[in-house]
Amino acid sequence: MIHFGFDFSVFTLSPLSLLKTVISVSHYSTMCRLVNERDREIEKQRWMMVTGVILLLKLGAHHRQGAITYFGNHLILYSLSFVLMVTSKSLRSIASLLNLEVLVMVGCSLVDDVGLRYLENGCPLLKTIDVSRCNCISSSGLISLVSGHVDLVQIAAGYCLSELSGPLVHCLKNLEQLSVIRIDGVQVSDFFLQTIGKNCKFIVELGLSKCIGVTNMGILHLVSGCGSLKILDLTCCRSITDAAISTIADTCPDLVCLRLESCDMVTENCIYHLGSSCLLLEELDLTDCSGINDIALKYLSGCSELVRLKLGLCTNISNIGLSQIAYNCRKMAELDLYRCVYIGDDGLAALASGCKKLMKLNVSYCNRITDKGMEYLSHLGELSELEMRGLSNVTSIGIKAVALSCKRLADLDLKHCEKIDDSGFWALAFYSQNLRQINLSNCNVSDVVLCLMMGNLKRLQDAKLVHLFKVTVKGMELALRACCGRIKKVKLHSSLRFLISSEILDTFQAQGCKVRWD
Repeated sequence: MIHFGFDFSVFTLSPLSLLKTVISVSHYSTMCRLVNERDREIEKQRWMMVTGVILLLKLGAHHRQGAITYFGNHLILYSLSFVLMVTSKSLRSIASLLNLEVLVMVGCSLVDDVGLRYLENGCPLLKTIDVSRCNCISSSGLISLVSGHVDLVQIAAGYCLSELSGPLVHCLKNLEQLSVIRIDGVQVSDFFLQTIGKNCKFIVELGLSKCIGVTNMGILHLVSGCGSLKILDLTCCRSITDAAISTIADTCPDLVCLRLESCDMVTENCIYHLGSSCLLLEELDLTDCSGINDIALKYLSGCSELVRLKLGLCTNISNIGLSQIAYNCRKMAELDLYRCVYIGDDGLAALASGCKKLMKLNVSYCNRITDKGMEYLSHLGELSELEMRGLSNVTSIGIKAVALSCKRLADLDLKHCEKIDDSGFWALAFYSQNLRQINLSNCNVSDVVLCLMMGNLKRLQDAKLVHLFKVTVKGMELALRACCGRIKKVKLHSSLRFLISSEILDTFQAQGCKVRWD
């Protein structure tokens, strides 16, 4: 992989000696620069696609973060996500790309229906289109696009439409090859879901996050024809009940990902069906599903392939249910127990025994956890991300155990862990050398130990240092100097904005470090 420091375009091509080479550049002139003799051959191939580069430049000198991907001499992917200067006129040029297969325009707020009409008769090989968060697009523009590309495989149009019009739903009938639809935040109807279920037999992913109008009846119509669904997002579809989820489980045995955050009418009754029918399930989000309890977790433990499970704000689960998950779902890599107030040390003991592959864990505000629980967690050798905000019963003894044994720990959140003192932070400074992100806000660390941590953690990239009541302005300045040149993000309390030396802040800015003020 060869990088030329280009910040607004990425190219992938097949040179004579490489199948794929990615080139990143920040100025057009740097295309002519050779890194070494070997790159002369690559340079020759790169000039074969210069017309594609010129096209990007024509779209505007301010187009940053755009991406072009070549395979051989064929431009197959064009990403312009959040490129604010892209307009509908830009799409007129893009429409001339005969081999374009993927077009991503997330957040291009100046693109409207006129631009999509340019694409209607262009880009004949287009398979994937993403216009999410393009606020000026309506159903009319999407109808134009869909009408000209009946072989579309993926459509993403989240948070850009207020509702799906009847004519647009009618157009979707013709997309027989469609496999992925993401329309998050759009008002839908039973008729739309029935249309998809009846005509789009190859759907494997459907995103309905925060969609208004999703009902049990609509889901029944959908899955009656889409039994191959593998990914389904029903986040905040609050009208959904056990009946719909049970039908999904019984009809879609290949389901691998189901997101049900804030579906608060879901109970253990539908989880029984998931645990007995969806044995391939790898990811399940039950955040803020108040009907989930220990019985539900017992049923869910039948999904032994689970890798990611979110149970945040499920306040009716306890160590008993968590133990069922831990002993049967041994592939678990990510677990969220945020504010699960009945989870304590025994639950962590079960995790340490059964889930040896656990890499990400959130136990923030699980106040029944003590130092004993932290000692259990220290046996998780793969643990890389640990969120433990507000654990009021954890002291330096517990954090020392984690620091000494969890050598892969890279992201640690200790906000409001007020019983941890300098001895605990000292242990982190010396034993947690892989830390890249840390949150020490509202912690009882002193000037000396903060300076030690910021200087000793050589891989630290992001530090949140808000409300450190024992740290003086001078101590904060010394800590910042200790990490200057390495760290990329720092969050400080706004009261320090005019107290910390301007020379330090200017140096941070000059070296590319972003200082955020709370």
